[in-house]
Amino acid sequence: MFSATSDPYLFAALWAGTIALVLTLALATVIVVLRLNLQRQERRWTEFVARWRPLLLAMMMAPDEPPTLPALARADRTLFLRLWVYLHESVRGAAAEQLNHAARVLQIDHTARRLLVRGSRAERLQAVLALGYLRDGTAWDALLALARRADGLVSVNAARALVQIDAFKGAETLMPLIVARRDWDVSRVAAFLVEARDAFWLRLVRQLPTMPPRELPRALRLADALRLKLPAGAVRVLLQPGQPAAVVQVALRLVASGELPDELRDCLKHPDWRVREQATQELAQQATPADMPALARLLDDPRWDVRMAAAQTLSQLPFLSDGQLADLGRPGEASEAVVRHVLAERAWA
Repeated sequence: MFSATSDPYLFAALWAGTIALVLTLALATVIVVLRLNLQRQERRWTEFVARWRPLLLAMMMAPDEPPTLPALARADRTLFLRLWVYLHESVRGAAAEQLNHAARVLQIDHTARRLLVRGSRAERLQAVLALGYLRDGTAWDALLALARRADGLVSVNAARALVQIDAFKGAETLMPLIVARRDWDVSRVAAFLVEARDAFWLRLVRQLPTMPPRELPRALRLADALRLKLPAGAVRVLLQPGQPAAVVQVALRLVASGELPDELRDCLKHPDWRVREQATQELAQQATPADMPALARLLDDPRWDVRMAAAQTLSQLPFLSDGQLADLGRPGEASEAVVRHVLAERAWA
């Protein structure tokens, strides 16, 4: 009688099918186990929040008579840290101090310092945030080491924690990283540097003359985001013809109203269209009737962005009527389209 196992091809197919079935069953088992484990973790988290959130809220709402906190199991410390950081993100002042008091009573600061070194990436991030809120100076060196790592998310939050601990020292120490790390979003860095504006301003003014050109645009964007006023002499140097266009463009945003009028008007003729556009926008705050011819010429600039900036700047001038602006848009020329567009926007508004 013919046996299926006598043919080597059928034998191989039989084993392949068996192995595939076993792997499928194993994969299904792993998925089920992971799903059950996730549900268990979510249930544990929900139960923990239901117990501890009212206690922490009561501490924040009644600082004079805070409730007595129960003992915290060692296994629940990471859960507490997660909840504590979440609550801390939305409070300030006395409520934040009460949360800090609760964390120290339960020795969560010890847990955070341990996770800073030995925790997973998520746990390390929670620890970084917690130590910043606690202003824990003993974690300075560990946080500084994390700020220098390649991990963008962990490093920028470590920098934020350092500034929270000591604003002036943090700004001084982190200045090289702040201007060099392209993976740190400028708006995010500016948000936590608000506490260290004076220290950052002082360090920036000192370093501007010797700062490498590749770092200048980012440093100036930070200064602009923090609304820092740089000395007119320092800004004048940044607007000179020999400077890279990227530097001149950002430096124009730092020109205070009424300052550096000649340098600002010279930038209207800059070979880079981005500089011409920025200079046109900045001139809106201090333009005079004498600037009309230069702005009118920019209505026919090769770049649409510059033409539109010129039309919008002209539309903001108090001494220029709609009729006079319409006359600047020459029929059949590039200026006509942008002038009509700006006048239409103005009428609609």
